[in-house]
Amino acid sequence: MAESEIDLNKAKAENQNRLIDPNFDGKFVIINDATGIEASRLFFKDSDSLVLFAADDESKLRAATLAVNQHLPAIQYQDDKRLEIHKLLTDLGVRRLVVIGDVPWTETSGEFDVIKDPGTHKALGEFTAFQYGSKVVASPEQMVKDIARLDKTPQVELRPAWVPYEGEPEGSEEKKRAVPAQSRRDGQMAPNIVATKNSPIANVITAAAYGGKVLVMPTADPLEDKHSMAAVAGLEEGALVALGPEFGRVKEFKAKIKQGTPS
Repeated sequence: MAESEIDLNKAKAENQNRLIDPNFDGKFVIINDATGIEASRLFFKDSDSLVLFAADDESKLRAATLAVNQHLPAIQYQDDKRLEIHKLLTDLGVRRLVVIGDVPWTETSGEFDVIKDPGTHKALGEFTAFQYGSKVVASPEQMVKDIARLDKTPQVELRPAWVPYEGEPEGSEEKKRAVPAQSRRDGQMAPNIVATKNSPIANVITAAAYGGKVLVMPTADPLEDKHSMAAVAGLEEGALVALGPEFGRVKEFKAKIKQGTPS
């Protein structure tokens, strides 16, 4: 849609007149944490399963495919966050941990059923009991947008175009245990959720897995772009969750929204 066709009054009305979960009513949150820990606490009060993934792009997209389809929170592993991750697993009551990519987490941790993902198309089907098609993500800049759309295109495996696909490994891997799907947590009452192409992937995955519609803004500053302003018009008092540190400080972001919103 051209900027000239955007009606900010209409956008404001649509943003303000949504049915919102009372837990988010009036909340205005900018998530600065890049691991997904803060997002998981915000969107999930409990979860039987959680996806823990490595920082490479292939693992990020694989984690998105599994977590969004099965409605599971997802965390990007960092060594210095190991204790925080462990506490989150305990607080959410996680019993099943799916590990994607090169993450130093042993399968014999005792407290959790740790499932190492072999990264194969076959394993994805065994985890979920669904047949998956494939979608190639054109560039790293496209990752957030394609992850945000996953809920509209279920059973699609995202693959990065910039990482050579080496095919399925040969040999007979043992059948993988199922990773049961959970119900959507949003109850069709998600807050307004925004991101940019620079938002931490774990936050975007977890918000989409919760069931929320993630609007990807062209720029984090709504005063720079009318499409961005339309996504947040009228929301200076919430309910709004912004998924990355690029949105700046809460006070300044609220002021920009107020300045750009028609009175």
